[in-house]
Amino acid sequence: MGRFPVVALLVAAAVVVSSASAREPRQRVPAKPVEAHDLLGAEAAGLVTVKYVANDSRSAQIVVTNRSDRPLSLRMPEVFAGVPVLAQFGVPGGMPNNGNGGFGAAGAPQVTGGAQPMNAGMGIGQPAGGGFMSLPPEKTRVTRVTTVCLEHGKPEPSPLRTYKLVELASYSDDPRLDELMRSIGRGEISQKVAQAAAWHIANGLTWERLAAEMIDHAGGVPDEPYFTPAELEAAFQAVGVVTKRAEARETPGGSDAYSSR
Repeated sequence: MGRFPVVALLVAAAVVVSSASAREPRQRVPAKPVEAHDLLGAEAAGLVTVKYVANDSRSAQIVVTNRSDRPLSLRMPEVFAGVPVLAQFGVPGGMPNNGNGGFGAAGAPQVTGGAQPMNAGMGIGQPAGGGFMSLPPEKTRVTRVTTVCLEHGKPEPSPLRTYKLVELASYSDDPRLDELMRSIGRGEISQKVAQAAAWHIANGLTWERLAAEMIDHAGGVPDEPYFTPAELEAAFQAVGVVTKRAEARETPGGSDAYSSR
């Protein structure tokens, strides 16, 4: 056989092999399964880092970074508190004292409370969402949340203070406060209305005392009430609603009806 026929046969064989290879399905690398975790549980396990940045008493940012090499589905606490780190060396519930850790009550910043955003703008009684966030490996996600102060009279929270995200139940076991935070997450009430209701529930401030709260202005500008009459009226109604809800949770067959005066 001459040279050219041999070359032709080799080329034809290469084409056949190439065509066969092209028809073979490519092996796909299976995607890593998405693991579902509670956010605080994932933090305890070292899978994520969680930072609670208190902008002030009205809002905060929850910064979550996936430290693992796999995607995670993370469920935020439905209701939570932002607790100053040094305050945890005080009395139970995150309240500081002068005899433990040298962090006196006068200098301790406020504990704040809030809830994961759920169906913002929906009406009272609408169902909440799942509350999960998807986070790829080694990525960071920031969630902005509405908050209220839970310790009247203490210094305003600041990004300069170190806070820790905790379950609300580790700070307060009052079911009315739990229900109030859920109302914030559902967007049922404004931050100012929620703040008045929170001070009434968590700190025992009377409606008369809340009406007397003033915003101090410098430079001779007249002070102004912290809450408007309409906000206090709405807060009064909100306390009635969350009280009914809290009672319904503890009463078999109870209803979640809206309560007015």
